[in-house]
Amino acid sequence: MDREYAERYGHFEQWHWWFRGRQRIIVEVLRRELGTRPSRWIVSVGSGPAEGLTWLRDVAGTAGGVVGVDADSVHARRVAPGLEYVVGDLEALPLAPASVDAVLALDVLEHLDDDTRGLREAVRLLRPGGLLLVTVPAMPSLWGPQDVINHHRRRYTRKTLSDAFARAELPRPSITYFNMLLFPPVAAVRWVRRALGTPGEVRSDFDDSQPGLLNDVLAGVFALERYLVHRVPMPVGVSLLATVHAC
Repeated sequence: MDREYAERYGHFEQWHWWFRGRQRIIVEVLRRELGTRPSRWIVSVGSGPAEGLTWLRDVAGTAGGVVGVDADSVHARRVAPGLEYVVGDLEALPLAPASVDAVLALDVLEHLDDDTRGLREAVRLLRPGGLLLVTVPAMPSLWGPQDVINHHRRRYTRKTLSDAFARAELPRPSITYFNMLLFPPVAAVRWVRRALGTPGEVRSDFDDSQPGLLNDVLAGVFALERYLVHRVPMPVGVSLLATVHAC
């Protein structure tokens, strides 16, 4: 990720509809998959800015905790109460094996040259029965400036994500597309931009949004999918979500 863009990333996480909607979906999935245990230790690998992890504290519970891990030390400057932060590489995580209840890799694997190694490292941290939750950008046809500025290596299909788990010799994950409800406008914008070309500065999609009513509506529409994920088949989407429990 470009350094200047990385500096602004934490700001986007506080208000942008994509982050807000994704957070509500992931909270629902975590609570469903982790059951009723009162406290949990959760690690978010490739987590980005520390302030972007505060939404996980309620899921962790009062006796649990949240740990962010990122290779870029710039993200560790604003660690909030109730959070811990470790500077480290997903392909060689500086954390003890079998030590946490859940590992999140939220839009991380697409940055790695070796996504298989990243998956193995993430699962290494899990206690027996612990949860690995992965999200990645979906559909190579949606490739655009957002992927370029984020230094993505790839976008995934359901098959290529499943193949990555298989190469890592992990159990078969449950995989679903999501961000389906907003797929038509997102896809239309990206396909039109690619057809017309993108001369000049490469801009993030986040730069085209502003806080306000429209942003709130989009966040609410996206968040509705928390009732659908892993319950209703979603044949298409801007992203993919995979879950698997450690043996």
